[in-house]
Amino acid sequence: MSLRHTTVSSFIVSAAMLVSTAVYSAEPAGQVIAVKGEVTAQALDGTSRNLTKSDQVFVGENILTGSGAYAVIEFIDGAKATMRPDSNLSVNKYAFGTEDDGAVLELVKGGFRAITGEIAHNRPDSYKVQTNVATLGVRGTEFAIILCEKDCAAQGGETAELNDGGVTGHGYFVSN
Repeated sequence: MSLRHTTVSSFIVSAAMLVSTAVYSAEPAGQVIAVKGEVTAQALDGTSRNLTKSDQVFVGENILTGSGAYAVIEFIDGAKATMRPDSNLSVNKYAFGTEDDGAVLELVKGGFRAITGEIAHNRPDSYKVQTNVATLGVRGTEFAIILCEKDCAAQGGETAELNDGGVTGHGYFVSN
């Protein structure tokens, strides 16, 4: 084996280790417990990876579901979110077991249904869902939200009424 081949091989292995470390150095937010179809996680640096059952989801990642795809994520506080097809959910913050417990999820596109966990139960003011038109404070244990483009009626629901930013019921449609 030539010195040049060894050097190139070493560089490739080192680069792969750096990329791997960068992807997994973020704080874990949860784990995929079920997946159907194409589901990917996109990191802040633009790299993406396909998600399968048992893969971790990290703070700072966008989780994207393809056409006809679903994903169920169990977060570190026991909350569960089922993502609808053609959705994009950003995990902006998820901290549990710290002095700064809290969750901030951003629905960029599509929708998801959630059963809240310990953060929403113990510190409800610290559990938020953001969209481009509203930030929702969740008060309760179960909710669904769909971000629609003036087609909420086609989704089978009504536009959410926001009372002091708090969501109290089951299904909400936020229109752009």
